Formats: sequence, C-alpha cells, structure tokens
Amino acid sequence: MYYDLSSFGKKLIEMRQAIGYSQKRTSELSGVHIETLRKIENGKVIPKQETLDFLSTAYKKNLNVLLLKCKYNDYSKFNDIKNRMESKLDKDEFYTLGTELDEFRLLLSNTENSYVKTQINQLILLIESVMLNKGEHKRNEALDKLIEALEIGNLEFTIFNYNSYVYSSLEIRILMNIALILNKIESAKKSLEILSFCYENVEPDDNVYSKVCYNLSYAYHRVDCHKNALKYSSLGIEYCIQNRDFNGLNLLYFREGIAKFLLKHDNYIISLRKALAQTEILEQYELRDSMIRSCKKNYNIDL
Repeated sequence: MYYDLSSFGKKLIEMRQAIGYSQKRTSELSGVHIETLRKIENGKVIPKQETLDFLSTAYKKNLNVLLLKCKYNDYSKFNDIKNRMESKLDKDEFYTLGTELDEFRLLLSNTENSYVKTQINQLILLIESVMLNKGEHKRNEALDKLIEALEIGNLEFTIFNYNSYVYSSLEIRILMNIALILNKIESAKKSLEILSFCYENVEPDDNVYSKVCYNLSYAYHRVDCHKNALKYSSLGIEYCIQNRDFNGLNLLYFREGIAKFLLKHDNYIISLRKALAQTEILEQYELRDSMIRSCKKNYNIDL
C-alpha cells in the first residue's frame, strides 16, 4: 500500500513539537531508533506497524489510524507499472521501457497524492536515464536525469553532498545508478564510496538491498578486491534466498563464482553452475550465453 508519506511525516513533526519532544527524546521514550524516526518524519519510508505502535505510546495517539488517512487509492495501477518496469530492468530490456514511461506520464496527470507524484516523477527520470545510458550511450545526459530525480526530494542535492540527505528506497536506487555511471565516466573510487553509502543506508528487508550488493560486488571486482567482491555477492545471495526474491540471483551467483575462482576457491564452479541454472529458469538465454562466453574468454573456464 502507498501513502502520502510527506504529509504523514509533517503531521508527526507537528505532533512531536506540540508536546515539546526532540527527536532524541522521542527515540528514548519509544525505543524507535533516531535514524528510523528521521526517515519517517522526512517521508522517506513506510513505517512498520510495530514502529507506529511504539511511537503511538510516546505520542498518546493511534498513529496507525493517522497513516490510513494518508492512503493512496490508485496503488494497484501504480504498482503494476512499477513491477513491469522492474522486471524489464532486471532482464536488461531497456529498449521496451517506453511503454511504462508513457503509462507513468498518464498516471501522473491523474494523481493528486503528493508522495506518489514525487515517486512517479522520479521513476520517469530513472527510465529516461536508463534509456539514454544504455540505448544511446549518452552517459552525461543520463547522469543529469538522475541528479534531477534526486533534486525533487532533496532540493540542494549534488554529487558532492550526497551523504547529507535521508533517502527513500527509490532514491537509494537512483543514487546507486549515479554511482554506476560515475564508475564509467569518472572514477571507481567515487563509485565505490557512493555504493558503500547506499549499502549502509538501505533497509535490510528492502529489495533494493540485493541490487546494491551485486553492484558493490562488481565494483570491487573491477578494482581487483576479490575478497570484498565475494563478501557482497554472498550477502546478496543470502538476502534473495531468505526473502524468496529470485530476480538478480543468477547475477549474484555469477559474481560469487568469479570471485571464488580468482581467490582460488575449489568450489567456484558450483556457484557458476547455479548462475546458469537460475538464468535458464528465468529463460534469459542471451544472458546465459553471455556468461558462458565471458567465463571462457576471460578466465578459460569451460561451462
């Protein structure tokens, strides 16, 4: 379910200030971590019911009821478009994203919920960036789109002050894409710095977590830090298995297998075969063939 989290967060701030609590005092009274409280008040995360129960005790008001009043009614339509977009991104089908782009634009014109409008605008810019980057190889223009997307919710955002803000799940995804482009046009060091920030700030039960793990693993691979490449690929695999989220699991197994091979682990071939098997289950045959070619060409591994 989607809500107008911006309005909900502002109401929480008003309530907290009306009873004279600081964020620190509210955290002490409720047991809710101050960073979690900051994210909720900034409209960056949908709070769990347990969290709202703890805060309700401190504020002496049922915040679950307050959140329901901020519900977004067109959630199913929005979620359908977003899920199709995510599926295409996972399969690298960027060339067909024009359909979702048009549908988001149409939905935007009929949406009043300010939080969802922000998300739709950010998703539109994300899609445009992917199409510019992968379809037209216009990386600088693609980067500008991503920066514009983050400026919507963080008015003075720049690449240099990125660590000054609290981000939503989608914004972490956008920031991660910024890091990936910077890895191509600027430096691996800056890319790793931003990706590490994304990892530290993504919620551990967020499906963006496995994507951050994969990209960190690949970034460390590119700088020949194979222990860290193995660490983050394994963390991503663990998340996928625990949460039964199998999109991207094949790529994580591939990164794990290559890291193990370069570290001279005997069981590297098991991970690579799992990568191929998972790719075949998803019917991503072009990706499977690409993995086989990469292993043979770069590492003389015959799969």
